[in-house]
Amino acid sequence: MSKSLVTETADELTGMAEKDMVTVKLLIEEKFNPEDYMYNIICFHATQAIEKFLKGYIISNGKTVEKIHDLDILQESAMETDNSFAKIKSDCMLLNTFAPNLKYSSRRIITKQDMEKIINSLENVCNFPPIKAMRDKFSKEHDYEIVGEIITKRVT
Repeated sequence: MSKSLVTETADELTGMAEKDMVTVKLLIEEKFNPEDYMYNIICFHATQAIEKFLKGYIISNGKTVEKIHDLDILQESAMETDNSFAKIKSDCMLLNTFAPNLKYSSRRIITKQDMEKIINSLENVCNFPPIKAMRDKFSKEHDYEIVGEIITKRVT
């Protein structure tokens, strides 16, 4: 059985990830009642952004990527190019624990504490120097502003 590979370019993936970042930022800034109404969807977009950033990084370094959603595997694949990706392993592992439940189950409720941890990991990965450099490069090439920091004042 042949493996299905990601066909999007690093550019496309990075652009889509930036849209996920904007979604996270806008949803955090918006007031919902009850407050936790959007926690799952915010966290879903956070995990999607990281998946796309990791895939974009790997592809931008001339490698192919399988169509997978496992952030641990993607982080390990990025480490094959740059050992410093070991620094975000715990963030990817944390995000990866939530991803399947966010996509396929309504039984797992995301708490305020979960969301704070997820947003912290999202910011760690997005501002991790190799990912940040890729984001900066693509934003300059395509003239768009990246989300630099997600203010979690509504969450905390």
